[in-house]
Amino acid sequence: MGASFGALDATVAIFASGRKPFLTSYARMGESPGARHWLADAASRVHRADRMMLAVAAALGEGGEPAELDAGRLQLDLSRSAQDCRSALDRMLDLHGASGFRMTSPVQRLWRDVSVGSRHPFLTEYLAIEAHGRVLTG
Repeated sequence: MGASFGALDATVAIFASGRKPFLTSYARMGESPGARHWLADAASRVHRADRMMLAVAAALGEGGEPAELDAGRLQLDLSRSAQDCRSALDRMLDLHGASGFRMTSPVQRLWRDVSVGSRHPFLTEYLAIEAHGRVLTG
């Protein structure tokens, strides 16, 4: 979550700068309805992931081991949160353009961290769906 929020901060900063979208007539990023839409989409995904992860933490913090059905649902919620973070970072890199992949770019480092971390087996969506489906069907 921290990497996703860090990338969001860096992306919002390019909207505050004098940077303009390449090959457009806009003087700066904030003038582009498409760029604003992509920023809002990325921010929405990051905030949804954050809310979902906090809800999972609250459910686990209630004490005791969650029931098997609840554990499967919570794992699926976590994997979906990771997917939201990953797709948000992809959108933010699209806004940064190819320069976002420079080794000196903090966004590429955050994108790489989220991309690797979100592929942990516990966060892999198809495995979470499979486990949840197995619990649902007995």
